[in-house]
Amino acid sequence: MGKGKNKPFIRIVIAVVGLLFVLGIVLIWLKPKSPQTELKLAREAINSAQKAGAEEYAKPLYKEAKQLYDSAMSSWTAQNERFFPRRDYREVLSFVNLTIAKAIHAEQNSLQQIKNTNVIAKRGIEDLEGKILLYNRIYKQIPLSKTVSKAHNLGVMKLSEAKIAYDSERYNEAFVSYKEADGLLNSSNDKAEQILKEWFSDYPHWEKMGADAIRLSKSGHKIILVDKMAHQLFVYQNGKILRSFKAELGVNWMGDKRQKGDKATPEGMYRVIQKKEGSRTKFYRALLINYPNEEDKQRFDSEKKKGALPFRTHIGNLIEIHGLGGKGIDWTDGCIALKNKDMDVLFCLIDTGISVIIVGSLEPLNEICGKN
Repeated sequence: MGKGKNKPFIRIVIAVVGLLFVLGIVLIWLKPKSPQTELKLAREAINSAQKAGAEEYAKPLYKEAKQLYDSAMSSWTAQNERFFPRRDYREVLSFVNLTIAKAIHAEQNSLQQIKNTNVIAKRGIEDLEGKILLYNRIYKQIPLSKTVSKAHNLGVMKLSEAKIAYDSERYNEAFVSYKEADGLLNSSNDKAEQILKEWFSDYPHWEKMGADAIRLSKSGHKIILVDKMAHQLFVYQNGKILRSFKAELGVNWMGDKRQKGDKATPEGMYRVIQKKEGSRTKFYRALLINYPNEEDKQRFDSEKKKGALPFRTHIGNLIEIHGLGGKGIDWTDGCIALKNKDMDVLFCLIDTGISVIIVGSLEPLNEICGKN
């Protein structure tokens, strides 16, 4: 009897256990699937963008992708802490999809930016190398302020850094250094160009002086014609160049001589008034010219009266064509220096009374700058 009475109870227990088992199966079946695969895809998308340089070349987009991924992970962690039937990963998946889209966008932008930066840096470096050549060929020889020279030298250094970075495929670094070099080199070249343009406003006068000098030589007389910009001294006779010599000038040779001590080489029409050699000169041999002439004196007096020159200043004198040149720089106090061997030739060719015409340039600025 006792065993019979227990059978209903056993059946109930079995039924309950079975029900619980079925319920467990149903709950497991209904359990939301954790988006681990999707999160992995999002991580891979971010890693791919990083490898493409997005962390540097598409920084805002890359940062957004990282933030979206962090939001996805935070949401995923929060859902995992809930009782599994109540977990909802839809927000996680939304963040994952946004992460992947943003990472792909960042990667594409990075690759395009690298391409653009590569091209800009390459072309920019080539352009600046041309500006350095122009500076070295023309502007370097003119008297420039220390500020301009310093800017140019710093620009050259920055361009060198850009080239090294570019050759090492660090294109963003190359671009940054190129931009710095661009600002410095353009600034120095622009200021030098402005100084030259202002000085070359006298070119029509120089052109006429040069033409008059050559015409004067056609009578058979020798004349000396000095081109300060070219640093050349020419001896003309019968309208043709008889000899030419490399010349070194005053430290501040550009511009006309205005006063004593300005170290400028004068411009104008003069004549040789003395020939010096031996103990009469400390510059090996010398041809003294009649600076200041009447025109120089009148201009000097006029500038003093206008207040353009200090009242106590004096006009310069003792301007010569002399030896001891060949230093490779402009170093005199306003004279014109030749190598001793060239001075020997000139000294023999020239007599007192011969005309000496000194001009800023025999060529216009556009032709000088356009030469290769």
